[in-house]
Amino acid sequence: MIFEGSVFIFLSSADGTAQVSELYFLTISGDRIMGRYDQNSKVYDKWLKEGRGQGRGRDYEPWLMVYNVPSHGRSHRVYSHTSERVVHCLSDLELSVFLQLEWSKSVSDIREQFPLSLDSTLEIAERIGAKHPAIRGEKMMLTTDFLATVSDPASPLLAIQVKPSSELGKPRVREIIALEQAFWQESKVHFQVLTECSLDKIKIENIKWLHPLMTNDAVTDAQLELAGFWKSILKRNSDGNLVRVASQIDKQRERQVGTALSELRQLFAIRMATFDMCSPFYENRARDVTFKNDLNAAKQR
Repeated sequence: MIFEGSVFIFLSSADGTAQVSELYFLTISGDRIMGRYDQNSKVYDKWLKEGRGQGRGRDYEPWLMVYNVPSHGRSHRVYSHTSERVVHCLSDLELSVFLQLEWSKSVSDIREQFPLSLDSTLEIAERIGAKHPAIRGEKMMLTTDFLATVSDPASPLLAIQVKPSSELGKPRVREIIALEQAFWQESKVHFQVLTECSLDKIKIENIKWLHPLMTNDAVTDAQLELAGFWKSILKRNSDGNLVRVASQIDKQRERQVGTALSELRQLFAIRMATFDMCSPFYENRARDVTFKNDLNAAKQR
């Protein structure tokens, strides 16, 4: 699974009317990151002409971009090696979910701030008795934070809404999420609501460390040679702390401090080697590192 411990909103139908059933989640403190922005039919027409909410992979344009949504928190523009373009994350929590998706081998595309058909959400809102979001009397286009393409033939798309857990106890937030889930249910797309409780913070920090060095380029002969070198070194120092072993190698080879650690970071980022991502990198020992069984086969990835 890409995410574990996820929060779900369930809809139950009675007499043809969908209603929000009990919502279960773990409550921990979380910052609310929201902002106000203008949306109206003229803006929507302009964005549609710009191609927003359309395309796939490197051709996709998110419906909302960081400069469209003033926020009390931080917004991020970050390059996606999966989709080969800059992704717009509207909060720190969205960035964390994006990094988890980006690292997952089962995800082949990530579309953020994905718009839901306004006609469809208006019809669903009327049917389930929900108040459709609006700004200054103009009905608002709902967006799902992430729509990921995954390697599951039975369910190739995963829609994700990201919310701080502190928001989920609010009736209005739950009503809007129920509306969003109904949309995806009718589209036969799996839907999840993720909070900070759904994420492994240590793993996210490790991914942040590796992300700048991730690449889609083919493995080079130099990287193969480097992997072979470090596989031998770590095997001989299996009980040693990974950072200390790297420091010792720099001293032995009279290199600038940090060179060895940079080499290991590169190998981890291109997945020629792995370590326990659920533990801080600096706590791993040499024996915690696993190399690909056939390093030469790595060139075929």
